[in-house]
Amino acid sequence: MVRRPIALDAGMGTRLIALGLDPRHDDPSLWNLDRPAEVAGVHARDVRAGAVALLTNTFGANRSWLSRFDRVNDLEKINQRAVELARGAAGESGFVLGDIGPTAADRIGAAQEQAKILMEAGVDGLILETLRLETALAVLRELTSIPGRPPLIASLWAWPEPIEDAARRLVDAGADVIGSNCRPVLLEMLEATRRLASAVPVPLLFKPGIAPEDPEDTARQSAFATAVRELVGYNVRIIGGCCGTTESHVEAVAGAIAALDSPRIDSTRQGPAT
Repeated sequence: MVRRPIALDAGMGTRLIALGLDPRHDDPSLWNLDRPAEVAGVHARDVRAGAVALLTNTFGANRSWLSRFDRVNDLEKINQRAVELARGAAGESGFVLGDIGPTAADRIGAAQEQAKILMEAGVDGLILETLRLETALAVLRELTSIPGRPPLIASLWAWPEPIEDAARRLVDAGADVIGSNCRPVLLEMLEATRRLASAVPVPLLFKPGIAPEDPEDTARQSAFATAVRELVGYNVRIIGGCCGTTESHVEAVAGAIAALDSPRIDSTRQGPAT
């Protein structure tokens, strides 16, 4: 019997850019305070498309990155408001994951500081996103010591060889879920995911990006959907989209998930499904 994964949301930053954000002197996380209606609107679009889990708009909301915009004093408010906006769209039955990006590793303690704020605001889990292996391991060392921490997801932008050894190192360091995000080549990500599933028993995440020139490409949306059944066989339990994806991709994934055989969501540590 096939176990259903859950549908994650699509790319936040690229959709805010489409709404007018200029990354040369602004940051998506600042919009949690400066233009919260737009952030809430993107979350709502994903939920209507079928997303069950939402990432908070906090990829750069750490002390190190916010100092570039002279907004460190708003760090706590930015993260708290991000959780409120995501929870408002997801509802109590949905999942909200606190998003921590790679710049949190640029200053000792920044990741832990952000994680604690997100936890106190009520996230259901923490996702360390778009990291390289050594950065992910450093951040995991900071976060695994936090009492009462929620599940930790470690998502790499690129997997070093051998992939299997890297996967085992992340799990040994405390990651409860591992996966890949942002890479635009589906076949490469599928192969990497197959190898991850062969190496570790934890659930996996799959979150590809797409080329910015074709965010509404119907062939790519179809490819997302077609990959779902194969991904379930690799113990993937969270499927969404990264940079360039929209709610159209969420809808394609959610529809494919709905067509699977069983409604059960299994988030425990386990071997690849058959």
